[in-house]
Amino acid sequence: MSTTEDGQPLLNSEGRNPATEEHDAETHSPHFWQEPSGIAGWWRSRSHDALKFLAVLLVLGVGLGFLVYSTLPASDEDEYPHEYALDTGRIRKHLSEFQRIADGHGSRSVATGHAASAEYVISQLETHGNCDVHLQHFMSPVWSVNGTPRFAIRGPVDVDYIFGTDFQVMRYGGQGASIKHAKLAAVGDNGCVAEKAGDVAGKVAIVQPSRKCTIFESAFMLEQLGASAVVFVRSARFKAPSTARVRITDWKEGDPLMTIPVLSVTHSVGQLLYGMAGSAHADIETDTSIDVIKTFNVICVGRTGDPSSTVLVGSHLDSVAAGPGINDNGSGSA
Repeated sequence: MSTTEDGQPLLNSEGRNPATEEHDAETHSPHFWQEPSGIAGWWRSRSHDALKFLAVLLVLGVGLGFLVYSTLPASDEDEYPHEYALDTGRIRKHLSEFQRIADGHGSRSVATGHAASAEYVISQLETHGNCDVHLQHFMSPVWSVNGTPRFAIRGPVDVDYIFGTDFQVMRYGGQGASIKHAKLAAVGDNGCVAEKAGDVAGKVAIVQPSRKCTIFESAFMLEQLGASAVVFVRSARFKAPSTARVRITDWKEGDPLMTIPVLSVTHSVGQLLYGMAGSAHADIETDTSIDVIKTFNVICVGRTGDPSSTVLVGSHLDSVAAGPGINDNGSGSA
């Protein structure tokens, strides 16, 4: 710093110290302070926003916790007995009983252990339920596979296809049949319009599922046109043949059911069948059955509450023929 002879700072004509001005200009220069780089720089510039965001998340978390807590059973067991009855031990007890019934009847299907399952449920509802039990009777189709099916092609090349790998019998796919030396009819994607299906009478119709109609509508139309069997070719994106239901979804007594065999084949097998449609014949044997039997629903109507504002809670009590149905849907029934 420059001074006068008596030691006082040297001032310019405007009364300011030039050295001080130089220092002030340097410290206020935009190049004097540099923001930190990397993560430290990001945190310094964004820390305020990040803290606000975390505070919002904390508030939302606390609010969600109170909401979940409010849906839990009330602390008064006498006032809310049904909530307190929903514990793992009681559920497992009912599932064990369903398993015992399945073991004794082979399954809990409509044709085997369903009635015994219903008797157990009715006894539990009448003993512990605050409701009146009613039975709703109705007719239901039951599909059964009684033996291993066969599907073979005889022609330029003889091929015996593998059940479960190359082909499947689709559920509710007709009664058992033995078809020998039947011609193949390549219907393709024309299985929804009778006029476009071509001549399928007495032949095995090879058809591709379409979004324009259901597989039942397609198969039933081909049956009405005289086809001896229907083979659906699955899309290339599926590796295995289909076991979908060939039945009206909301079937009721009097609605039609398939009588001829309905099979599904993989995409690769289907392409071979299309290629051999004019030169090969098919042999098909199925051992299946569709029986329409009388069954019933168990309905328990609560004795309290507003009858004009009813809440319906349901599950299906029966199982498939192949198993006890503990998960699907014994767990819901329990």
